[in-house]
Amino acid sequence: MPVCPAYRRQAPHPQVRAYNLYMSSQDIIPVRFTEDLAQYADIRPVRRQPMTRKELVGLVLAVTGKHPERIREILRRGTCTYNIFRYWWDAVEFDPATLAALLAEFPDPDPARPFRPAACLWVRFSDAHPPRPHLTVVMKEEAAARRWFRRQSLWDFLLAFAAARTPRYLDYSYYDCADVYWLEPSDLDRAALFGGIHRLARREIRRRLARPNLCARLELGCGRDA
Repeated sequence: MPVCPAYRRQAPHPQVRAYNLYMSSQDIIPVRFTEDLAQYADIRPVRRQPMTRKELVGLVLAVTGKHPERIREILRRGTCTYNIFRYWWDAVEFDPATLAALLAEFPDPDPARPFRPAACLWVRFSDAHPPRPHLTVVMKEEAAARRWFRRQSLWDFLLAFAAARTPRYLDYSYYDCADVYWLEPSDLDRAALFGGIHRLARREIRRRLARPNLCARLELGCGRDA
């Protein structure tokens, strides 16, 4: 199983595969989780999800990024919030060498890595308004289908638009399991972008992208396995 999920804001961490019967019980950490919604605090169900040490570190890593001291603090504290779910477990203590070995199994940011359109998984649109910009994500799966009588899909258009403007490397997202690139279109570019969206996007995507100035910044997530 992947140790960090696909880009789904409303889904819990993926279910863990069956474990090897000969695996030491010390390698399995009992984890519980529930929806972290205050209005349902008294009735929300508690579910159980045993994890290996690597899977638990992967869960925390998706929240913190690769910051060993912060990861160790959360593992000792025994709780973290992920998506709309709160996870908790008995305190776990890793010595620095053990944690470093586990973290070494996860990718590192690679600023020298060029943008590869074929590896792109999603495009995130932002209006870039501080302190909390409005974000809308378009996934490859929903944008790849062509509208009737159109020779190009919205996804092909977005990738061609981005590739022509050489997105810059931002960081590796452990939440998204992807290298993230960004670009800020000019006013002329935004006009061309909105024109392509209006011409090629299906109605539901057009509705989501209708917010004024939503294309002030684009981020593109590229998987490393593609």
